Amino acid sequence: MKNYLSLLSHGGKIGGSALGGAIGSLAGPGGTVLGAALGAAVSEACVVVLDDLANRYLSPKEQQRVAGVAALAIDGIRERLLFEGQRDDGFFESANDSPTAAEELFEGMLLTAKQEHEQLKLPYLANFYTNLVFDSSVKRSEANYLLSLAESLTFCQFCLLGLVSAKQKTAFGLRRRMWVLGDVLSEETTSIGEQAAYLNQRQLFYNRPQSGNSDQRFTAAEALPGYTRLSQIGQRLADLMCLHEIDDLELEAIARAW
Repeated sequence: MKNYLSLLSHGGKIGGSALGGAIGSLAGPGGTVLGAALGAAVSEACVVVLDDLANRYLSPKEQQRVAGVAALAIDGIRERLLFEGQRDDGFFESANDSPTAAEELFEGMLLTAKQEHEQLKLPYLANFYTNLVFDSSVKRSEANYLLSLAESLTFCQFCLLGLVSAKQKTAFGLRRRMWVLGDVLSEETTSIGEQAAYLNQRQLFYNRPQSGNSDQRFTAAEALPGYTRLSQIGQRLADLMCLHEIDDLELEAIARAW
């Protein structure tokens, strides 16, 4: 019977150096579950889910995605536990033999990764679960909703959220003027504008009027990047996934075309 170790062994391509840390955090001598580096609650949640997934049919690429993202999330948790404590609000506790919130969301995150064809999204899905283990302000229902949002977005939309996150420290010179008649827009700019409009529709963006012109109104199609901010739910999602940490080169390319 396959177990969590046999599944994690496929994670090197995506998980990289995090794979060794993840396996070492979960496995003791002879493959026994130790979990000292993670604590019993976190280790149990991860092992329960990974053992189950190890015995489902996964294609080779799906194994790589699931194992790699699991390794990134587990190793991220291990590193943070060196300096801070995990949440203690019942996230790891079960009622009536049902899955704990920790198990449910770890499984949900890994199943999202399993289906995700955009590999650039995968590290940010791992961040989502890592940060969830420490943030007691994000309750089970909200976390499930945020995960469903993350699943529905493209990597380009991750970049759009990262560009205007309150935690973004780099100035990208986002456009502050409206397009006017005669402007020739590239197909890339049109596509990015439509993807930004979708974020507006999902209420992940908040568009504020241009300074000094309180009569200015923005629709989803007209929103100016330079005056766009994240809504409360948009910021929550961006924070959990650390979208402000997307590579500056990726963000700069999106910023120029937006």
